[in-house]
Amino acid sequence: MNVFGQPYFLQFCVPLIAVGASVFLKYVTRNDAHKSFRKEDLAVGLDVSVTALLLFIAAGSKMTAQLAANPQDTALQSKLAGAPWIIAAFTIGIWGISTLVRKAGWDGEDQLKPLWGIAVPDIFGIISLLLVVNWIS
Repeated sequence: MNVFGQPYFLQFCVPLIAVGASVFLKYVTRNDAHKSFRKEDLAVGLDVSVTALLLFIAAGSKMTAQLAANPQDTALQSKLAGAPWIIAAFTIGIWGISTLVRKAGWDGEDQLKPLWGIAVPDIFGIISLLLVVNWIS
């Protein structure tokens, strides 16, 4: 049984692994003189959404090459027709979430608010990654 090719793996495990890796990297790259784990380590949503955007662009480029080899593929043409709008939506979404965090997500100089600084951007990042994974498959 091929677990890695199953839809649930692509739609659930891949985003979960991406978020877990981001949190782990924030934790292990901190200076040892500072506190070991902070709630700000969980603020990976914008990182994940940028990763999703790059994954989308890479997959779109691959599909464009496939379309050049087979220009009669109408399914691929219709799928790629919406790509500029999706990239624009990603750009506006990432910009909007970063503005939200900057305006309403900070509680003091270096503390993020749990809802507007961590949870909302993380949910946006996970949803972005899920949408890209579904679009690619």
